[in-house]
Amino acid sequence: MADSEVSTTLPFISRRRMISTSFAASAASLLPCGATTPQSVCAFADPAIRAWEEWQTAQGKTLALCRKQQRLETRLQRTVGMPYAVVVVPDALKLVRISSAGELDRLIKAYPAVATKRNEVMARLTAHHERWNEADRAIGYSVALHEEELAMDREQELADRLWSTPASSLAGIGAKLAALIHSGEPSEECAEFPWPQIRSALADLRRLSQTGTFVQVRDEGQGFKGELNSESFETHSMADPVRTS
Repeated sequence: MADSEVSTTLPFISRRRMISTSFAASAASLLPCGATTPQSVCAFADPAIRAWEEWQTAQGKTLALCRKQQRLETRLQRTVGMPYAVVVVPDALKLVRISSAGELDRLIKAYPAVATKRNEVMARLTAHHERWNEADRAIGYSVALHEEELAMDREQELADRLWSTPASSLAGIGAKLAALIHSGEPSEECAEFPWPQIRSALADLRRLSQTGTFVQVRDEGQGFKGELNSESFETHSMADPVRTS
């Protein structure tokens, strides 16, 4: 294997780890909740609610695939370990862990004496990387990672559609705000702008719609739980939606 092949084919560890873990551990959303049936919500036919439901399904799938590939990644690391080679740096009297040809070249630039060990280090690194690839094919980590990335793309596509879909009810506006909070808020009590302001706007919708209570629903890996309440909109027909400016 050439040096460039080692550096470009090192395993890609998902960049979504921090985001997905945040969703699972601390993300929370406020959703309208009441005695309304799903049929009554559908009868109101707010396109924003339908877009929210589609996004919610996609978001739950992404989380499930994220956890799947995380399990496989952990299994792969326990089986062969992340590909690396340890280099002894005589001038600095220290050991340096190298994961790619590029890292090795930068180390040689800083400590020229290491150049004499380049071939040996690259041979060890290449061998470790080949063990990783063989275990990866058996475990299916890269396949799972690709599935997660496709699900992420779909989730983002549906999120963009949700943001661009005009709501025809206060419940629809609330659904969009709840999705925004769920997707972006670092923690349920984050005091940084704009999260308190968005939570305040969602509370205003609760008060104006007079739907009773909103319940806090934590994500447990299955997306949102609960029903959007359209109780206060029963007097509006399909031809007379709640207008927004």
